[in-house]
Amino acid sequence: MKKNETRVVCPNCGAEFEIPEHESVVRNATVIGADSGLGTVYLKLKDRQEQLKSAGIDITKYFSMKTPGGKEKIMKWEGDTPVPVTPDDPVLRAIFEAGTVPSRDLFRRWVMAQVFQGLMYKGYNGKEGFVDWVHRHGYKYQWTMTEEELRVQAKLEKKDLENFQKRNRWFNINVVDAMCSDYMKKLKNVINEKKVHKCKGIPYICIGGGNVFVSDIQGKILRPLILIHNRIKHCRNAADLYKNFCEFRRNMIGLHWDTPQCTKWLDAYKGAGAYYTLENMIRFHDCFIKNDYTTSRCKCKFLSKSSSLDYLESKADEYRNEGWKLFGLLRKFLQDNNVNIKAKQEEWANAKRMRTGK
Repeated sequence: MKKNETRVVCPNCGAEFEIPEHESVVRNATVIGADSGLGTVYLKLKDRQEQLKSAGIDITKYFSMKTPGGKEKIMKWEGDTPVPVTPDDPVLRAIFEAGTVPSRDLFRRWVMAQVFQGLMYKGYNGKEGFVDWVHRHGYKYQWTMTEEELRVQAKLEKKDLENFQKRNRWFNINVVDAMCSDYMKKLKNVINEKKVHKCKGIPYICIGGGNVFVSDIQGKILRPLILIHNRIKHCRNAADLYKNFCEFRRNMIGLHWDTPQCTKWLDAYKGAGAYYTLENMIRFHDCFIKNDYTTSRCKCKFLSKSSSLDYLESKADEYRNEGWKLFGLLRKFLQDNNVNIKAKQEEWANAKRMRTGK
C-alpha cells in the first residue's frame, strides 16, 4: 500500500473498492477519499445499506466486479448492461458533497424549519419570538408532541441505540415526570376555582364536560392520575414509559388551550430544536461554530466541520438539562455565520416550488 493511500475493504468477501479523490470526516463516521491516509477501512455494509435506504437512495442496482488486474470495482446496472460507477455518480456525489448521507429521517431536517419559523414569529397581539410561537400551539401540543416522541423512542431503543440516546437526551423520564407534576398542580387549581353547585343538597362541580360530586373528585379524578404518575417515575425502558404516558393522557381532563406549558418541557423543546438545527446547519449549509477560547495568543476562530460537530455533541451533553443554554448557542451561531433566516426560508420555498411545480 502506498503512503497516505486508503483502501475500503468489504468485511465479508475482502473486495477492495476504488474511490475518488475526496475527503470529509464527521463524528462517529468517516467519509473517505483515496488520499485520506486512513489505511484499510472495513465497511459495515448493513449499516451503510440501511442509511442509504432511509435516505431514499436505491442501491439494488449496485454491485462489485473483479477487474482483470485483480481489483474490485463498484458497478451498476443500466438496463441489462453493467457499467463502472464514476465519481460523478449521483449516489457518490451526494455522500461526498454533503459529507454524510442526506437522510431527512436521520437528521430531522424539518426541525430546523420549525425553529426558524419560531424565531421569526410575530403575533397579531404584539408578542413575538420562539417562546410565544410555541405557546401559540396551545397547551395540548406539548402532550401530543411528547407522545409521538416517546412512541418513536420506544422503537429506536430496540434497533438504533445511538439515535435513541440523542433524542432521549431531551425528552426522557425526567421531563415526563415534570409534565405530570405540573399538570396535577394546574388541575387542582382549576378544581379549586370551580363554582360549587348542589343537586338535592349534594355539592358538585362542572369539569371536563360533565358533573362530578365533590366527594368523588379525589377517587374518580385525582387518584387514577396519581397512581399512573407513580408508575411513570419507576419506568425502566422507553416502551414502558410510552405505555404509561398514553394511559396518563387517557385519564386527563383537558385544560384551557391558553394554559402555560410545562417549563421543563419547554426547555427540552428548545434544546432539541437547537441541537438538530445546529447539526443540520453544520452538515449541509457550510456553517461552523466559533470556538470560545479568546486569549492574547489564540483569537476566536471558526472550527472545522468535524470539530464543530464534536463541539456540538459536547455542549449538548453539558446542557442536556439546560436546553435554553444550547438555544443561546444557536442564536450566537446564527449571528457568527451571518445567517439570514428570511432568505433561507425563501430559498427553501423556491426549491420546493421547483420540485413540486407549485
